[in-house]
Amino acid sequence: MQRPQKYVRNCLSNVLKVGQDLLKVPKSVYKNHRELLVKNMKEQVKPEAKSIMLFTGVPTIPVDDQDIEVWVEQECNFWYLFGVEEPDCLGVIELDTGKTTLFPEKIPDAYRMWMVIHDDKYFLENYEVDNVIYSSHLQQYLKEYNPSNIYLYDGVDSDSGLRPRLPDLKLLDGFKTNTTDLYEVLNEQRTVKDEIELEIMRHVTKIASDAHINVMQNVKPGLRENQMEALFRFYCQERLGAKHKSYDCICASGVGNATLHYNVNDKILGESCLILNDMGTKYEGYCSDITCTFPSNGKFTQKQKEIYNAVLDANLSVQQQMGDGVSWEDMHKLAESRIIYHLQKLGLLIQDATVEEMVENRVGAIFQPHGLGHFIGTRVHDVGGYNKGHPERHTEPGLKSLRTRRILKKNNVITTEPGLYFTDFILEQAYKNEKLAKYLVKEKIDEYKEVGGVRIEDDVIVLEKGCEVMSDVPRTVEEIENCMANKPWKSA
Repeated sequence: MQRPQKYVRNCLSNVLKVGQDLLKVPKSVYKNHRELLVKNMKEQVKPEAKSIMLFTGVPTIPVDDQDIEVWVEQECNFWYLFGVEEPDCLGVIELDTGKTTLFPEKIPDAYRMWMVIHDDKYFLENYEVDNVIYSSHLQQYLKEYNPSNIYLYDGVDSDSGLRPRLPDLKLLDGFKTNTTDLYEVLNEQRTVKDEIELEIMRHVTKIASDAHINVMQNVKPGLRENQMEALFRFYCQERLGAKHKSYDCICASGVGNATLHYNVNDKILGESCLILNDMGTKYEGYCSDITCTFPSNGKFTQKQKEIYNAVLDANLSVQQQMGDGVSWEDMHKLAESRIIYHLQKLGLLIQDATVEEMVENRVGAIFQPHGLGHFIGTRVHDVGGYNKGHPERHTEPGLKSLRTRRILKKNNVITTEPGLYFTDFILEQAYKNEKLAKYLVKEKIDEYKEVGGVRIEDDVIVLEKGCEVMSDVPRTVEEIENCMANKPWKSA
């Protein structure tokens, strides 16, 4: 099957500048996001005159009772709208005019001996806002402006079940607030990326891809799993200046591959085990998320190759069929059907049942218990999966783990990450379930359990038809083995 198109650098040289692998992003990008949000709020919510939107940045968080702080990164909406790196800020956007006021914390001058302190002029010029007022004066601002309504970003995240941090509501006493509309409008806006966002994500995904390749070319049996994490993170920060990772690195091997979010990373790599590295970095607020599966000694065994190729077929099939107007749930079922096809061909599933029957009876969820992928952007599991007006979460095995069931739109950015795992407790439950056990050939499954699991994850941009694959890593067995042998691996 032909691989989907790879990324060819889109020339936005008048806006973005690359030097020494660092991408310079102007703060006007975030002003554009604010202007679009004001437009969308006016069209979809029709706010009263003199309404404002109030946003909360990430706070400084001490480590327990110590005089040092947790390493924090900016709250994703605050970054998307303001591009502000500093913690302890608030931001207001006036809906009548789009005028923006940034409220940074006023830090006493005495702290200059300990840390870099910026004045209001720095915030005004560096972040291209209209006004800067220290956060201690927020109440005075509200009293003078006297907004008719204050829109706050508040709602329950469909993945975590958690709510975002709100400003101190005591500061808003006496003012009318709205905690429903902004959440839906902003989340929906963020599901479709603009051209500059796409260029940033291409850049961060390319660096993460190169970091994965660097790990593959330096791995060998006897290393610790966390040494692979160290190689990846060093490469990303040294080449990209990336201070943040997208999530905790998953560096699994052998049977550990079957633990989806394995992040212990403390085992010694065996002589011929499969390695599953799920790692991403973050730059200019945007995430990458790539998974590579490969053998520790550079050569696949026959069983490893068979399971790997089943997952690769699922990944390529999805990438060929997806596009604007395509159901993500249908793509999940397509991935399941390809995996079931290969398992049946290998004898792990009975021969006298159709692939369609087994998909319908949720056999695929035994081997791929997670969803096919997720939106990605300023969060690794980005927002908008279950916004109002889109399909609600499923209740059936496998399907209930989908992070979205939406119809895809052009310029959605999403991961394609089919997987095939031999997870003991899931298999044991399936053997006890008459509806599922009849399809399973236990003796053959036991022969393949040493593989552990395979996941292949790409970051892709949805096109009118198909997708643009931003991740650029070896994917076929031949490519992986050539790469690990430090031979040319890319097809001409």
